[in-house]
Amino acid sequence: MSYPFKMLDDSLCDEPIVEIAARQLLGTVCVSGGADCPLFKKKEDALEVLKLVKQDPAASVRLTSDADRVPHYTMLEDEDFARVNREGVLDRKRDLDVLQRLGLSPGDVRRARYLYELLLKHVETPVGICAHDTPGWEGCALASSGAYEAVREKGWKEIVYDRPEQDMAEARRESIERIRTDEVLNVRPHHLMCMSCWVGSTDGEGERSNDTLDAIWRRICDDPDLKIRLVEGNCEACHCCDGYHAESTRCVHTGGLLRDYKKDLDVFQRIGKMPGDIVNAREILKVIYEEVTDTTEVCGYGTGEATSNEWSVCSGPTGNAGFAKARKTVEFDK
Repeated sequence: MSYPFKMLDDSLCDEPIVEIAARQLLGTVCVSGGADCPLFKKKEDALEVLKLVKQDPAASVRLTSDADRVPHYTMLEDEDFARVNREGVLDRKRDLDVLQRLGLSPGDVRRARYLYELLLKHVETPVGICAHDTPGWEGCALASSGAYEAVREKGWKEIVYDRPEQDMAEARRESIERIRTDEVLNVRPHHLMCMSCWVGSTDGEGERSNDTLDAIWRRICDDPDLKIRLVEGNCEACHCCDGYHAESTRCVHTGGLLRDYKKDLDVFQRIGKMPGDIVNAREILKVIYEEVTDTTEVCGYGTGEATSNEWSVCSGPTGNAGFAKARKTVEFDK
């Protein structure tokens, strides 16, 4: 354990907060839109899920299906086939239809905001999932009620907690003040690459909308020998982000932006540092520029290939031109 007695509980790998059939994720949206969805035996169960995710976008949700429990035909007798639960068969198809659209598998666990963003992006309507025009497969009469589509039109913020603008603005103000006055700034190493991409693209002009890397850059310009403590995970620059959930301190963007955790560790390895190391801003940027020649090496995993939605490639497979420019132009010895 890297940080004894301080590591957070991780329901992504431990027991999730919510466990529902994949089809029921879609059903919660219908319930949110006013439909009395039959995918839940009790409407209260759907309302409980909706209440939870409206409070906590970091809530972990496991999507299940019984598809892998279907017995081999050699285990079945004629009377077993005669007792087939037709609705159970349709439910199984619903589960797999939803999972396929989301690019997930039975048993996968994701945080609430990620799942609902993904669902509303890839599932436009429950028609064709919850109901069909094939005789015997008619399914749910409410699928065409428009309840799901009405919520989808409003977007994921209708269902899941969305950080208030005022909260983000206050967090940004407080972060900028700390950046201005603290003797040591706590920054994750890959954010020094993000900062460089921005500097190379904008010459360091303007403000960044979802972090305070602009303020960190200006402090470094004023004091190139500024001390920086390298940390893994969310850092000073993250506190004003819409994806930063202050209550849990977690990132609730795509997959918790696991890709950024890997970027941190990849940069640590390349520069030969460990979390907690305190470095000189000028010198650590020089080292990063020497050891990382192109963002594809870190932000594209060395191949530029996105192996899944969670492992998307930042700035595309050919690298970020802003970083390349920063490597050549940023100097502090003038």
